[in-house]
Amino acid sequence: MSIELLVNVAPFETRIARIENNLAEEIYIERESERGLKGNIYKGRVQRVLPGIQAAFVDIGMEKAGFLYAGDIATAKQDSVELSDDIENGDESEPDNETPETHYSRRSAPPIANLIKDGQELMVQVSREPIASKGPRLTTQVGLAGRYLVYLPHLDHIGIARRLEDQVERERLLTIGKTISPEQGGVIIRTVAEGRDEDEMRQDLDFLLRLWADIEKRSKSSGLGKIIHKELNLYLRVMRDYVDSDVEKIHIDSKEAYESMKKFARRFMPEVAKKLYYYPGDRPIFDVYGVEEAIERALQRRVPLKSGGYLIIDQTEALIAIDVNSGSFVGSRNMEETGFKTNLEAAHEIVHQLRLRNLGGIVVVDFIDMQEDENKQRLMEILEEALKRDKAKTHVVQFSDLGLVEMTRKRTRESLGRILLNECNHCHGVGSAKSPTTICYQLFREVVAEARAYPCEKLMVIAHPTIIDLMLGEESKAVEQLEAFLRKEIRLESNEQFAPDHYEIVLQ
Repeated sequence: MSIELLVNVAPFETRIARIENNLAEEIYIERESERGLKGNIYKGRVQRVLPGIQAAFVDIGMEKAGFLYAGDIATAKQDSVELSDDIENGDESEPDNETPETHYSRRSAPPIANLIKDGQELMVQVSREPIASKGPRLTTQVGLAGRYLVYLPHLDHIGIARRLEDQVERERLLTIGKTISPEQGGVIIRTVAEGRDEDEMRQDLDFLLRLWADIEKRSKSSGLGKIIHKELNLYLRVMRDYVDSDVEKIHIDSKEAYESMKKFARRFMPEVAKKLYYYPGDRPIFDVYGVEEAIERALQRRVPLKSGGYLIIDQTEALIAIDVNSGSFVGSRNMEETGFKTNLEAAHEIVHQLRLRNLGGIVVVDFIDMQEDENKQRLMEILEEALKRDKAKTHVVQFSDLGLVEMTRKRTRESLGRILLNECNHCHGVGSAKSPTTICYQLFREVVAEARAYPCEKLMVIAHPTIIDLMLGEESKAVEQLEAFLRKEIRLESNEQFAPDHYEIVLQ
């Protein structure tokens, strides 16, 4: 299978597309205005120690000082650490929301006055973004995340993510962790390491050790309040987390980004440098590969199938509902065969859409009804085979009694739709709006209420042309009846600036 990555870089936004067999399968987006401080490492100075609350303020060169709790200060006696849900709830298998720092559950910390003092220099990492009037939360227990491991330079410990539930796999990975354990520091094995071998994990650790050596070197020459290490931007995270032997080429449309990626590869991932290619073309790289069209289709509710059938995909807060329809496809001898062929095509498209849109959580698929158990079994085999291409963890349940296929897909980052779309101001997420007739009758009721509540000789209705045309056409008799009922004249005026469901009633 041919796999390429396309890197589209602009001053305000970076987008990356994963192309498999000339088809855009996954999209990653990072907007410059939304990049935070989380994961950055600074050389700071303790401004003030507060023994009463076991915390301190640390100057890291920002408008507001960072906040450092005693429990977030690395000490030589720490021997109990566990990967928290913070990194598990972030992006483990994909690079968009990944955060390199890790939170730890520790024993009660010693008095903070015994750990640090006013004016002391510290290397600190941002573990939580600033909120409102509060500065960022800091930790001296640095954690550097790689593809499969989190390297902990200040802690001699081998740990494993809680969400790796298979006991046999946990023991296998822990054995590998102990085998490759560095001389200084410890590691935590991430969920995405499931199924990986020792060579892959050792290669990941080598990258993290080189990165830490580079951070230490820069720390010695860095001034106070200066940033030592900035969490990698999207295209460098993709190199770290997503470029493996399957990826044949990486095309970058920015000369600056190309040079940055090449420099990064030469220092930390020499085997990747030969896969980088600069794209100098005038035509946008996403247009050349049809990615822009794929993004537009991924924002639509209806997805056409080549056979003439189609999918309807609805994303709710609790689950993803997918409905398969045969549409205009009538190319088979009977309903069973028509349904089976449409379902097979739909299975591949469903997996494609889940990856492209990055939909996670509970997924319920309503395939076209089939009576033959053999067809149902074959469909499940095709679906599960297609899901093997998906790096996000999935679990498929067989057909339910209602004929539905239930599955789960690990949430990795925000879905494409929620990144690119806002809730409609008119329907407020319902997905539909009141019909002109409904608005018209609602208007009539308010006219009656206004005329009865306030004395007037006549009324003027101002509304969108669609509503006024309806009142002058199909509903003209209703307007006449309303005038006779109220014994008042009703004048109509259209205003194109009004929304279709907005109107005003003026008493005269």
